[in-house]
Amino acid sequence: MFFNHKSLLTAAFFFAAIVTAAAQKTLPNESVDVTKDFDVRLLESNKVNVIPTLPALDTSTKRQNYVVPPKPLTVTYDAPKLRPVGVKAGKKEEIYNGYVKLGGGVPTSLYGEGGYSLRPNDQFDGKVWLRHQRIDAGKAVENQAMANTDLLVSGNYFLPQNMAVEGKVGYSADRYHFYGYDRDSLSFDREAVRQDIKILDLGGRFYNSERTDADLNFSIAPKFYLLNDYYSNKETGFDFGITASKWFADKHPLRLTIRTDLTRYEDTATQKLNNIYLQPSFTFHTDILKLKIGGNFASNRDVFSIFPDAELTLRVFGDGIQIFAGANGDLRKNTYRTMSEYNPFIQSRLSELRNTKISTYFGGVKGNLGWLDYNGQVSYSKASDLALYQTAIDDRGIARFRTLYDTANIFSLQGTVKFSPIQNLTISGTLNQSVFTMKNELHAWGLPGLEGNFSGIYTLLDGKASVKAAMYIADRINLRNETDVADKGGALLDFNLGGTYRFSKNFGAFLDVNNLLNNRRERWFRYPMVGTNVLVGITARF
Repeated sequence: MFFNHKSLLTAAFFFAAIVTAAAQKTLPNESVDVTKDFDVRLLESNKVNVIPTLPALDTSTKRQNYVVPPKPLTVTYDAPKLRPVGVKAGKKEEIYNGYVKLGGGVPTSLYGEGGYSLRPNDQFDGKVWLRHQRIDAGKAVENQAMANTDLLVSGNYFLPQNMAVEGKVGYSADRYHFYGYDRDSLSFDREAVRQDIKILDLGGRFYNSERTDADLNFSIAPKFYLLNDYYSNKETGFDFGITASKWFADKHPLRLTIRTDLTRYEDTATQKLNNIYLQPSFTFHTDILKLKIGGNFASNRDVFSIFPDAELTLRVFGDGIQIFAGANGDLRKNTYRTMSEYNPFIQSRLSELRNTKISTYFGGVKGNLGWLDYNGQVSYSKASDLALYQTAIDDRGIARFRTLYDTANIFSLQGTVKFSPIQNLTISGTLNQSVFTMKNELHAWGLPGLEGNFSGIYTLLDGKASVKAAMYIADRINLRNETDVADKGGALLDFNLGGTYRFSKNFGAFLDVNNLLNNRRERWFRYPMVGTNVLVGITARF
């Protein structure tokens, strides 16, 4: 049986009325039978098919105008941090604070050297160094013996505000013997031909350990030395210098140095040699050139001298090829100390102290190609009061040397190379040729024209061992013999071999064989070199 909507509403109304009446009156108990579930269905509808269509295309072109008002944007960001790609670290080289080298050989010789550096804290560092060597070849040449001892103690103390103080104490004691006599007819006791030269060096410096906020560096450096020899001659020297450097753009330094250099020498008379210097300079750097412009203003005994201090370097091909040219000059002191260091057999008396006034003009090419480091230059110098060494036979028949002075024009060629043709092999060499044109003297007495030194070192066994070779050459030196006649000494050809081996990280051994060709050249008249000699010993580091 089916119902429409109106029938449903009517039934609902009657049902509500019956419920209401039942609330007032109790209905009799009757039963209701449900014959079919309530079922509602929608009538089927007809589907309407709609076919969509696209609107016609608009093919007209329209020009659009955009107006964007300018507005600067401030973007803040942290600077990028560069982090290296992870690379396996190499083996860290162990640092040793001390070392010792001890050896002996033939002819009778002894060698000892040692040093130690320390830095107990960030406020102090220092080092101690000591060396002693001696050789006695008296069996071959009477009284051919020498000894040398050097000591150096230095330290730095770092103060607040990047200030620092440095102190140095040095001492050297050299012993020589005047064995330059005719040994076929003369003989002397060793004490009778002895010479001792002892020098005490004191120095200090007050400086800034780091550049100041104003890009300024400065130093105040006093120095003092006292020299005494076996014959009671005495020399003192005092040097006081103040240097200031102002940096512009972190790479252009403006420097000014003021120095006083005072020397006093006493034998039977007293001599003084006092110089005052004013040395300004400015150096300009770019990627392709370095230009230094300056001067050296020097005064001695109220005589004022002006020297150039200039150099131009052009980088033609990076660091590989650089050409340079420049000029400089100075007053070079000839004191008893400098002359005895150059010629230990000099006379202590009758030697006058003077300045050599020298101006030099130079140019050349240099560079570093990684495997090759080289420098070649040509120079011309004008030297007034150039120190020469003239033979002087004393009243005992022993050759000594006195100083005389002359003006000279010096033309020089010099070349230096250092290269590694294969791994672990380093070869280096320097060759210098000088031509002297003297004003008064016949030759540049005692000064070499040609000098050269060449060496090579090869390391093997992962650095545990090394072998080396060295050669020294020099031409015949002009001199005057015992009859005051011009002569020449012999040429130098000195060939040396050596090697080292490290047994452990702390201990090793060394062997040096010197003058393999047994060259007995006389560098100074009647003073032959020591012949073939051997030195062997041990080394330690800790």
